[in-house]
Amino acid sequence: MKRIIAPVKNVAALGGAYNALAERDLGVPGIGLVHGFTGAGKSTAVTLLINRNNGVFVRASAVWTPNTMLAALVHELGGQPGGNNARMLGYIVEQLAREARPIFVDEADYLLSNIKMLETLRDIHDTTQVPLVIIGMDGIQRRITTRPQFSRRITQWVEFKPLDLADTRTLIDSVCEVTITDDLAGKLHHAAGGSIGLMTVGLARIEAVAKGQGWDKVDAKAWGNKQFFLSRAPKS
Repeated sequence: MKRIIAPVKNVAALGGAYNALAERDLGVPGIGLVHGFTGAGKSTAVTLLINRNNGVFVRASAVWTPNTMLAALVHELGGQPGGNNARMLGYIVEQLAREARPIFVDEADYLLSNIKMLETLRDIHDTTQVPLVIIGMDGIQRRITTRPQFSRRITQWVEFKPLDLADTRTLIDSVCEVTITDDLAGKLHHAAGGSIGLMTVGLARIEAVAKGQGWDKVDAKAWGNKQFFLSRAPKS
């Protein structure tokens, strides 16, 4: 399979939202929220944005505190973590003043366990005005509204939805090195429940079988009852 990111609707929506953050008018907040179910392709699509825009990327965890969050940002900006929070915050602001790099925080659900982490990110955003994109699971968009000081600054909300059949065709045509017919594409889409993660696993399986059999083209009849993957599709 080709190692590229297919231009499905979710990817296009994310790109448009980021452009709106980067090109916003003076005084308009620049925080974006990306959310969706596991396997929706959020992290892969965000990686494309990070690479294109020299973004600063950190991944939150269950053990994060304001101190460890600041240390992670300092490290990604090329500094030496350590000292008190004020010193590290000052370093981050200073570096972003020199080079206005966007910040991306994955697994942002963990931020809601400590309001000081959200307030610190808000301080960084308000001071530097760089775009800030947080990425979380489905449901974070409801939970974060309980933090109005932060949520009112979110001006771009992108939900990663299950792929439709047109997106499935786009994905197949973008990444597959064998021809997969529409009937098999529909069967895979149904089995995966629109999850791009599961579909990618299924496509890799189809391609491996096809190459092993010497097939250039695979349809539903040739595939038969073979499994696409072991995982279950996400519940809608």
